Amino acid sequence: MFSGVADQRFSLRMLDPNEYYFDDYSVEFYPNGLHKPTDNNFVTIPGTLKICSKSVVFVPSSSSDPLIKVNQKDIADIKCYEPSEIAHLRSIKVEGETLTFEARKHITIQNNISPCIQHYEKKSFFFCLLYVSSEKVISFLQQLNRASQLHYLEHQTMIAMIAHHRQSLYPFKSMFFDDLYEKECGNFVVDMVEPLVNVPGRLVVSESKLYFQPFSNAFSVSDVLKWKLDTVTQVICRTYILHDVGLEIFIENAPSSNYLFVLESEKSRDELHRFLLDNCSNDLDDSDTSNMTLKWQNGLISNYEYLMYVNNTADRTFNNLSQYPVFPWIFTDYTSSSLDLDNPEIYRDLTKPIGALTKKRLDTLLDRYKEMVEPRFLYGSHYSTPGYVTYYLMRSQPDLMLCLMGGKFDHPDRVFSGIAETWSNVTHNSADFKELIPQFYESDASFLENRMKIQFGKKQNGDVVDHVNLPPWADNAKDFIAKMRAGLESDYVSSNIHHWIDLIFGYKQRGPLAEQNLNLFHYLCYPGSVDLDSIVDPHEKTSVVTQILEFGQVPQQVFSKPHPEKKIAAPYPTLQVDIRPPCDEEDHDSDQHCEPCKLANDNVQRPKSLSFVGSSLSQFRLKDKLPIKEHVTFFIDCSETQCLLVGTASGMLYTYKVPEMFNTFSVIVCNASLMCVIDLEQSLCIGSADGKCYFISKQQGNVYQTFPAHYDTITDFQQDGPLLFSSSRDSSVKVWDVHRGPGGRIKSLRIVSDVDHDDKVESIAVKGPMLVSCLPDCVIVIWDWDAMEVIHSLDYKHNDISHVTFWNNRIVLIGNSLVYLDSHSFSEEFSKRFDSVICSYQMVDDSNCVVLLESSGRVTLFDLVEGTAQGELETGNKDPSGVFMKDNLLLIGNKSKHFSVFKKID
Repeated sequence: MFSGVADQRFSLRMLDPNEYYFDDYSVEFYPNGLHKPTDNNFVTIPGTLKICSKSVVFVPSSSSDPLIKVNQKDIADIKCYEPSEIAHLRSIKVEGETLTFEARKHITIQNNISPCIQHYEKKSFFFCLLYVSSEKVISFLQQLNRASQLHYLEHQTMIAMIAHHRQSLYPFKSMFFDDLYEKECGNFVVDMVEPLVNVPGRLVVSESKLYFQPFSNAFSVSDVLKWKLDTVTQVICRTYILHDVGLEIFIENAPSSNYLFVLESEKSRDELHRFLLDNCSNDLDDSDTSNMTLKWQNGLISNYEYLMYVNNTADRTFNNLSQYPVFPWIFTDYTSSSLDLDNPEIYRDLTKPIGALTKKRLDTLLDRYKEMVEPRFLYGSHYSTPGYVTYYLMRSQPDLMLCLMGGKFDHPDRVFSGIAETWSNVTHNSADFKELIPQFYESDASFLENRMKIQFGKKQNGDVVDHVNLPPWADNAKDFIAKMRAGLESDYVSSNIHHWIDLIFGYKQRGPLAEQNLNLFHYLCYPGSVDLDSIVDPHEKTSVVTQILEFGQVPQQVFSKPHPEKKIAAPYPTLQVDIRPPCDEEDHDSDQHCEPCKLANDNVQRPKSLSFVGSSLSQFRLKDKLPIKEHVTFFIDCSETQCLLVGTASGMLYTYKVPEMFNTFSVIVCNASLMCVIDLEQSLCIGSADGKCYFISKQQGNVYQTFPAHYDTITDFQQDGPLLFSSSRDSSVKVWDVHRGPGGRIKSLRIVSDVDHDDKVESIAVKGPMLVSCLPDCVIVIWDWDAMEVIHSLDYKHNDISHVTFWNNRIVLIGNSLVYLDSHSFSEEFSKRFDSVICSYQMVDDSNCVVLLESSGRVTLFDLVEGTAQGELETGNKDPSGVFMKDNLLLIGNKSKHFSVFKKID
C-alpha cells in the first residue's frame, strides 16, 4: 500500500530495513553545482528530496533521470548558501533557499526494480528548497547525520527518540473524518507492516470508520486510509518479532484485502481488538479450527483453502516475510514429458519433512547430529525464510530481493531459474530445505515469467536467467500452475496431506515427536524458545532477533493431536459375515426367510448441506400443550398413515393425526415404560422397561406379537440390513435375525450373537461389523460384534455422553458435547460443547442436520457438515424428554405429563 508512497519510481524498499522515512520536500537539483554565468552546461532538475533516518534520496520528476541515494554516514559539511554568496551568479535564478552537502560516495537507481549503482567519487550536492526554510531542513539533517555516526544500538535509540518526538507533530485532525458528527473512539500509535516495510502512523477509530494516518509529511491528506467498520470481515491477533502486539485486519473491497498493524503494547492491541469485535457489524469470530477441519474433511473447502486457513491460524501472513504462508512440494517428477495424476509414484512422501526425503543426505545430517552438543538440531536452515520468499518472487516483486540484498540481485547461479533445478537442490543440498509458497497453487503465474524484462545476468554455463524453466509436462507457466493445483487437490494428496500438517503445524512439530520424525530445527526457530525480555545485553538481543527473523520461524502450533484424514470416497474395510441361524421346517416354505448375507458398507460420499424448512427456528411459536398420562419417551413418524405415535412412561401409545395434531386413538402396549422404538417397514418394534419387544401393526395400531428379549430394560434399537440389534441394562447387546411371515409381519426373532458387556448399555450404534456401545459413566466401547472382540474403548466422562450414532462414516457421540470420532483411528475429529446436556435428538431425513434438545429446553438445528448451529429456539420447557421436527411442526416432550406443539409462522 505505502511501499511506493505517492511516487511510482520511489519505493520504501529502496531504504534499509527498519529505516524511518521522515520528510519530503520539493526541490531543484543542480547536478553540475554552481558555475559562472559564461558556462553553457548549467542544468537544473526538478524533483523531491526525501529525508530518511539513514539516507537522503533525490527523486527527479523526469523518469529519464536516475534517483540518487546518499547514506547519512557518507554526508559531510551540510550547509546553505546565503543570497549574498551566490549574488554574483546573476544568471542563476534561485527562487528559494539552498541546501548543499559533500558526499564521499553515492548511489544511483534508475527505478524501483533496478539494481543500484555505486559511485565512489567524492561529490558536492546543491539543492534549491522551494517551499521550506533551509534552517529547518539543515537542522534536522544535521541531527540525523550525527546519529548516523553512532554505533548501531545508540543510533537506533536516538532515531526512536526523534521519531517519538515527531509523532506529536502529526495529530489526527478532525478534517480527516468523513462525517462532521463523527467522534473519535480510540487513537493508537502503530506501524503498518508490509513486506520489508514499516510505515509509522496513527490508527484512529470512530463509531463507524477506521482511519490510518502516516507520521510523515511525505504523505498527503489523500494518503489517509479509511475503511467503514461494516467492511471489516476478520481481525486476527499476530505476533511480531516474538512479541504479541500485532493485529491483522481484513477488509472487503479494499485495495489490499488485509492490513497488519503493530501496536506499542499487548494491552493497546487487545483494546483495539476488543473495540473491533464489539463494534463491527460483521461477525468477526472466525470459525474455530474443528469446524474448518470438518468442512475440509467433507469437501466443502479445497485443500488449498484449508492450508491457507491453517497458515492463517498459525500466525502466517503475506505481510511479514519472516512468517510467510508455507505450502508443500507435492510432486517429485519434474523431468517427464507427461504427468499422470492417478500415479502415486509422482507424489512426494508427505509423511516426511523435506530434509528427510533423500536417504544419502539424511544419513550425513544424522551423523552430524549425533556429534553435536546440546542444543542439537538436524537442519541448519529452515523451510520458510524471507530469503526463500524473495527467491520465488524475484520476477513479480523484484524490489523485495533488491531490498533484502542491499540493492542488488543475487548471483545468477543462485537465483530461481528452474523448477527441476530447485527441486534437486532441496532434496540433495545439505543446506537447502525450502518448501513452496501459496503462489505455486494460485491462478496467477506471473511470478514464473520475466514480464518486466529484468536483467538478472548469466550463469557460469552461459545460460541467461529469464523465465523460470518449467518441467516438460507443462505447456506454459499457466499450465504448470494449473497442474500443480490439480495435484494439490488430487485424491493422493487429499489422503496424505494430514501427515504434512502434523509435521508443520501439528503434534510432530516440536519436542520428542519432532525428533522421532526427523523434524528438528535450530532451537531459535521455535516460538517461545527464548525470552527476549530476559536478555540484558542489547547487542546479544539484537543478534538473536536478527537470526530469528532472517533464518525462519516454525509456525505457531495449531494441532496437538494427530490431524484427521480427509474422507475420500473410500469404504470401510469389508468384513464377510455369514449368518446361518437355525431354521424350523416351516420356515423352508416361507419366501420371507432371510438368506445368508454379506455385511459391507457403502462408499463414503462427500455430503452437501441441504436446506431445511425448519432452519428458521425463530419463526416457530408455541400453539398448544397436549396432555398425556405420563411423560413422553419417544416420538415416531408413520408417514404411511399420516400419523405421529407418541410413546410414554405409562406404557400408553398415543396416535395423533398430523399436522392437525388431534388424538385419533390410544393403546396400552404394556404396564411398563415404553423406552425405545424402531421402524421395521410394516411394523413398529417397541422396547420396554420389562425387557420385552412389542410388535405393532402400523395399519391397525394393535400389538400383534410380543417377544421376551432381555432380562432388564431395553434401552435402544438399531438395524443393519436384515439384522436387528437391541441393547439393555442387563449388560448385553443382542443381534437378532428377523423372520417375517405373510404380509411382512414379524414372525420371530432368532438370536445370532449375544455381546456381553461389563455394565449397563444405554445406547448403541451399528455399522457393518462395528458396534459402538455407550455404558454408564460415559464409557464408549467399540466392538467387532461378529468376532466378539473389543476393538477400542474411550472414557468421555468430561462430555457426559449418553447417545451414540453413526453419520457419514463417523462415530458421533452426544451428551453435553457433540463429538465426531474417525471410525478407523477413533481419534477425535471435532467437538462442540453445549451449555447443557442434550437429552434427545433427531436426525433430519435427506440432510446433514440433526435436531438437538438440551435439558435447558433449548432446541438447536445443527449442521453436521458445517459443524455449526443453523438456528436455535428457547422453548421454555425446563424438564424436556423428547423432540420431533418435521416440516412446519416442532414437538417437545416434557416430564410434566404433556408435550408442547410449536408451529412455524410464515
